[in-house]
Amino acid sequence: MGYITRGKGVSVHALSCPNVTNLLYDPERRIAVEWESGDEGVYEVRLSVGLEDRPGALAAVTAVLAAMKSDIRDAQVRTFDDKTGSIELTVRINDLKHLDKVLKSIRGVAGVIDVERQAVSRRGA
Repeated sequence: MGYITRGKGVSVHALSCPNVTNLLYDPERRIAVEWESGDEGVYEVRLSVGLEDRPGALAAVTAVLAAMKSDIRDAQVRTFDDKTGSIELTVRINDLKHLDKVLKSIRGVAGVIDVERQAVSRRGA
């Protein structure tokens, strides 16, 4: 149950919360609320991977992501004259622990120079 407070937004309470009975006295300030369902804990994260430009580099990074059960939503690959390259990826991540494991695994790929997280957003937001 949601309750519109004075000056503090909406307060959310479980129906079993003892405070809910106190909120029943002012019914015009109650609102129905529910938790988002379906893809809880799924975030889209933009990663930037700097690496040596060599055959199989992209395959090695994407293999790590597949092994970590991280769905790739978007990828852009570039190579440069100095024999380096970059991979810009948007991947789905379950939580921060999952993200930390993914970053550590990508850093362990031969030829990877650096990995940076660019942004995090709730899927569909």
